[in-house]
Amino acid sequence: MDNYTFDYLSKMKLSNVKLYKIQDLEFNIEGLKTAKKNRNKVEYFFTCSPAICKNVLIKNPNISSITYLDSDLYFFSSPKVIFDEIKDCSVAIVEHRFHGITKRQIKYGRFNVGWVTFRNDIEGNSCLDLWLKDCINWCYQKVEKDRYGDQKYLDRWPKLFKNLKVIENVGANAAIWNVKNYKWSLNDNKILLNNTPLVFYHFANIHQIDENKFNTNLSRVLKPLKGVLRDNVYKVYLKNLKRNFNTNKIQYKKDYHLYGIKKLLFLIYRKISSFIFKDIIDLRS
Repeated sequence: MDNYTFDYLSKMKLSNVKLYKIQDLEFNIEGLKTAKKNRNKVEYFFTCSPAICKNVLIKNPNISSITYLDSDLYFFSSPKVIFDEIKDCSVAIVEHRFHGITKRQIKYGRFNVGWVTFRNDIEGNSCLDLWLKDCINWCYQKVEKDRYGDQKYLDRWPKLFKNLKVIENVGANAAIWNVKNYKWSLNDNKILLNNTPLVFYHFANIHQIDENKFNTNLSRVLKPLKGVLRDNVYKVYLKNLKRNFNTNKIQYKKDYHLYGIKKLLFLIYRKISSFIFKDIIDLRS
């Protein structure tokens, strides 16, 4: 999404990786440059979700399918089981699978953009083109009846596209919003959710406190950070994350500003719940 990152990754000479500059994307996708001028940076990044997929297909017209993945996913086992489930479907999407505590977040959409697959066929391209058109026209961090960012558009797809698959494997896209749905265990070095192997976890809502400390924010959903979830999921991901970037140049800023009694009460609640559920990981321990 910027030339610094493109140059950095280019020097790494990663195998099985093809890089595209953001300028290439903006040149190929009509309306993207205009959209960039009327929304903030995060909203522009959301707008680029379908644009990135479309650009890859433009550059590689002979590929059979494309799968968009969020950058905060970590795979604990092979995604082959998911592709086996998708089979020949033209579109595949995954639900948030909200828990009772997080079900109020349904306002952001039934489906999550963490994993979206499009087959390079008539219906797959039709769905992708619709998503791209919708996001170019409107893609803001505002909750409306039938849209929110790039995500809530997906709610309409099951009715519009017959060859669409809603991924049922609960090992796909486990996350803070559904973590309480499952009993977490370890068997033969495999992480299990209700006896289903974990394929990938969506590490949303993590905040880095300092070089070694990370807040998982699991206390927000009243989930204790312990056992398999702490040692085999979060610690594994965060140690790999830390190993792959230089934390010495990062400056950590703390928010000391309070805006009214509501924020003060929320801060007190967060401190208490964080203490009870121990959702901070220190990689030195």
